[in-house]
Amino acid sequence: MIYLGDTSALVRLHRGQVADPWQDLAERGMIAICEPVLVETLTIGEARRYDEFETKFRSLYPWLHVPDGAWDVIRPIRQQLARRSAHQGVSVADYLVVATALHHDLTLLHEDADFETVAQVVPELRQQRISVLPESAQG
Repeated sequence: MIYLGDTSALVRLHRGQVADPWQDLAERGMIAICEPVLVETLTIGEARRYDEFETKFRSLYPWLHVPDGAWDVIRPIRQQLARRSAHQGVSVADYLVVATALHHDLTLLHEDADFETVAQVVPELRQQRISVLPESAQG
């Protein structure tokens, strides 16, 4: 299974704060990233090493494009969340990551409760916390 990693997952991978099976999947190219994840992740780095980190992340993780028409996917999601008063925690980048995961039919890998909230109104969004072992590593 290939995952689309969110910033919350990518930072934990980069810092070595995840179980070995996740590191293994990342090393095997099974965790992809997209532009909003890269941009968010790079905000934690030092300015003098910005280019170095960008090159590193682009070489370590398969690259996915944010789909054309992402805003058409996002609009009904944000409207459904607003009807439940659950729209305030989801960032613009989060919406773009959700649209990308849906477009590429990938499981969204994260450590962010906002994606679980989105999944409540978008049942086709598959999502998994990186703090839980991947299916392949569970008994």
